[in-house]
Amino acid sequence: MRIRKNVNEIKDGTLLWYSKAVEEMKKRDISDPTSWWYQAAIHGIGFKTYTENPLGHNNMHEWSEDSIWKKAKGIPQNTIQAEALADEMKDKHFWQQCQHGSWYFLPWHRMYLYFFERIVSKTIQDLGGPDDWTLPYWNYFNAFNPKLTPKLKEKALFIPQEFGFFCNDTHQTQPNPDFPGLWIEERQSYKLNPRTPDHPGDLWDTSSMQSTGFVGEGPDGFGGEITDFSHNGRYFGALENNPHNTVHDEIGGTMGDPNTAALDPIFWLHHANIDRLWQSWIENGNTDTTDKKWLNQVFYFHNEHGEKVSLSPSDVLNTQQLDYTYSENYSGLNQTEPVIHKSYLRGTFVLDTIAASIKPLSLNSTPISTSLDFISSEKTKVVLTHIGTESSPAPTAVYVSLENITGAGNIAPVHIFIKLPNSKERFFVGSLGLFGLTQASSPSTHSAGQGLNVQLNATEIVHQLRAHPQWKLEDIHIEVEPSRALGAANATIGRISIKAEV
Repeated sequence: MRIRKNVNEIKDGTLLWYSKAVEEMKKRDISDPTSWWYQAAIHGIGFKTYTENPLGHNNMHEWSEDSIWKKAKGIPQNTIQAEALADEMKDKHFWQQCQHGSWYFLPWHRMYLYFFERIVSKTIQDLGGPDDWTLPYWNYFNAFNPKLTPKLKEKALFIPQEFGFFCNDTHQTQPNPDFPGLWIEERQSYKLNPRTPDHPGDLWDTSSMQSTGFVGEGPDGFGGEITDFSHNGRYFGALENNPHNTVHDEIGGTMGDPNTAALDPIFWLHHANIDRLWQSWIENGNTDTTDKKWLNQVFYFHNEHGEKVSLSPSDVLNTQQLDYTYSENYSGLNQTEPVIHKSYLRGTFVLDTIAASIKPLSLNSTPISTSLDFISSEKTKVVLTHIGTESSPAPTAVYVSLENITGAGNIAPVHIFIKLPNSKERFFVGSLGLFGLTQASSPSTHSAGQGLNVQLNATEIVHQLRAHPQWKLEDIHIEVEPSRALGAANATIGRISIKAEV
């Protein structure tokens, strides 16, 4: 059985051969299913252009979907013809097939990586390399590993140096000359910023691994909500929102756009880690859904010989079915003990909106907040009684919901805070990644264009805040702050609401 290993623990030529394989695959025409370009287009392909740099980094060169995809061998240089080709391949169920905002997110990407790994491995063998190459994973969760030294925790946050460097003096990236295939010019950041007790407002943590149910919206569903085919879903599952989306958005550049993400060689190591986390979650005693609709959905790919193949989630319920496993490594399981009971994680409740903003909120590069109007109803009064004071019964489930988020461009993860009345204090609720924002905001055969929706579990922070002398739920504000300047990108939150168990 093949073993995928942590990239920071590899001592052999795995990355050198990966670099050589990428260079070789880029020489192949985009019509070849084993080419680098075809494999990336399976995830997404697009030809949007921008009048300004949308990346939010003033010193980075001009970039667009169109400019990077026009580098592909065999792609028509005429944009209309290129878009026609992409539409034709999409209709054949080959390109633009990635599943997001869906319970298919995890199994589809496991299939995708499986065939990609086989294609890379065959390419390496054809180049005279080893016959046992496996795709490594980037375990950024080691930043939270209590058994590691501070130096090793810090190392886990950086994209390995084989993939290139970011030069602070020139504000430009440059390749590692020994691994040219692993660099991409349009990669924006080389380091992640985890959320720790010392930095509660940073981007991501291991909280998704504490989810106990597979199906559900937001933090309640580890694997995502029930959907049909979902290329641009609206609600993200726990693991997809954090760390999947936040890591994509923090690296930025090509990684921040689903239509270009798979062109960055680090994409595949990031998704290998997501796949590993799913396997770790199962091995910790959790279970996938047994719904036949999920188990039997068919997806199409090409194998290392360029032959059309298909798999269903029932074929990939664990990695052993595909003859690979992962080296033992930290997964963030049981990282924190819950402050209050978490029956809400099992979907044993009904949520109702008790308060909401009355007008859209447009993001900018500085914090912006909004008040909420509370809905006058008997149910709301009961909820307010439960949440209102420390002496009242503990709340079972409280969420901050951000709905109909629309916009364009590459936006870094966004922080959400609860702000108390007449106070400068603010309390971190969570971060959200707007990966796929542009696509979800554009009407198409895959999307109604109504944007993204994210729910963040605020139950524990609300429980803690009830003891604060200035706590009054009816007077709180919700504050939103992007972690990086927006540049020419833009986003508008249609509505912010508070939902609670009723």
